[in-house]
Amino acid sequence: MRKIFFILFISTIFPQYFGGNITIGGAFPQREFKAQEVPASFAIDLNALYYINDYAAVGLNLGGSQYGFAEREIPFNQWVALGLIEETRNNMGYGNLLLKIIPFKGPVKIYGEGLVGLKNLSTTTKLFSQSNNCDDPETDVNECELASDTNASDTAFGYGVGGGIEVVLTSFKDTENNPTGTLSLIVSAKHLWGGDVQYLKEGAITVTPDPNGVDFPAIDYNWSQSRTDVMHYNVGIHFTSK
Repeated sequence: MRKIFFILFISTIFPQYFGGNITIGGAFPQREFKAQEVPASFAIDLNALYYINDYAAVGLNLGGSQYGFAEREIPFNQWVALGLIEETRNNMGYGNLLLKIIPFKGPVKIYGEGLVGLKNLSTTTKLFSQSNNCDDPETDVNECELASDTNASDTAFGYGVGGGIEVVLTSFKDTENNPTGTLSLIVSAKHLWGGDVQYLKEGAITVTPDPNGVDFPAIDYNWSQSRTDVMHYNVGIHFTSK
């Protein structure tokens, strides 16, 4: 028994190896969030992992999705024949600390994980010029963007559980035939519970121009509020590097 505890203690003190994955999939609202008619959306998920040993890892989980998008053309003002493009995006992002448990070794592994962290819902609006010549393709900056604003942003505590399957696609070895890492296919699912937040859905911002064309337009926000439980299904690539 002492030997087992000694081995576990040593494995937690000295780093064994690192890993990570990138997956894509779908985010499906649940319960109150679904009742608010928030749609399912495409999602991306990233994990950075430190393997304590072959059976456990701790790390950081980041991900997000866009649950709404609207675009429209609007006049610059009533006196000139120039137009703008208005884009409004509704985004959901999360960051979690995670514990991953792998009960068995082999080319096909099942695993479970627990997560705890924060979830944020935000809505941003950007204005772009309609000109075809304003954006320089040799830079990373979109010079057509004229202005932007965050219409809403609210953050809540979150937690979750999940699991998946990893299937080794290929293994890497050094010149002395020692294993240095693996590349695997990963299929996973997790349920992330999220606290109560106030947010805007697609189409929740109404802009009413001044009929006399003098004052600023009236802006109305149709707020929603609920818990933010989401079920995630993902597929992607997992790698380890020893």
